[in-house]
Amino acid sequence: MNDSPSDTPNGAHARDLRRVDLNLLVIFEAIHKTGSVSQAAQTLGMSQPTVSNALNRLRAQFSDKLFVRFDRGVRPTPFALSLAGPIAEALNTLRGGLQLEADFDVRTANRHFRLILHDYSVPSVLPPLLRILDHPESSCSVEIITPDWMRPHDGLASGEADLMLDVYPQKTPGLVFEPVAEAEAVCIVREGHPTIGHELTRELFEASGHAVLKSQIQRRLQVPHMLMAESLTRREVCVLPNASDLATTVSISNLIAVVPKRYAKLVAPIYRLRVLPAPFDYPKLKMFLAWPEDKANDPGLRWIRNVIRSIFGKQDT
Repeated sequence: MNDSPSDTPNGAHARDLRRVDLNLLVIFEAIHKTGSVSQAAQTLGMSQPTVSNALNRLRAQFSDKLFVRFDRGVRPTPFALSLAGPIAEALNTLRGGLQLEADFDVRTANRHFRLILHDYSVPSVLPPLLRILDHPESSCSVEIITPDWMRPHDGLASGEADLMLDVYPQKTPGLVFEPVAEAEAVCIVREGHPTIGHELTRELFEASGHAVLKSQIQRRLQVPHMLMAESLTRREVCVLPNASDLATTVSISNLIAVVPKRYAKLVAPIYRLRVLPAPFDYPKLKMFLAWPEDKANDPGLRWIRNVIRSIFGKQDT
């Protein structure tokens, strides 16, 4: 690793600082205080890869190494030292203003989180979240709630759920929506498919049988609209209630399915699936994290929001 700081002018760094994600500054502070990426991860209740990824984003933001390997930890570069004071001061001011003294500690807390997740989001969110929650000293747990897709935000508005991930936000009084990731479509087929190799043409797409989810979920992901716009048809052979059944069905048949790319990459190694580009244009949709406005400063919900942000930040690299 190169220990020399970047030659980028300080003015450019200042411009970047105004645009940097506040959560990244919290991670910067933790690494600076502990002198270790792994200890910073423990302090923040995050995985080490997530913190390492955040550090890489900070390095790109500031065009500086910020921290370099030293003994069994890391030490700050001269530029990082110049940032440490202002960042600490800014974060302390925010903590004081927002009265964050009672920060959430997953190791000692007793909290039951209720998340509304689309089936496609479960493989992305649940495994890294459980690695953090499954702590011997913690009494925290999580419950995944399947939304009513006719009224998807009712669970948040009624207090049944704490957070929701959705691809189609609707302006709802009392709810906050924040974009956290993009969703794009790919196709999955089983390894060893008799007619589909490493390319899926429009002709093969229309000739193949398809496994699909229930119509209300399809409409929310807007796949039928995209196919109609492309003048493409698909032969729906099997309609299934959830995404896990979709992956299983594709893995044991010659059917194909259109799914989000993030989901496909996660389940493909498990079910021995091949991920192929969709033979039609699918504009990237925004995935939103939503929560009740009146719970914005709840320490536990603030903590889990940051965990979910870090999960998607890691996967988008």
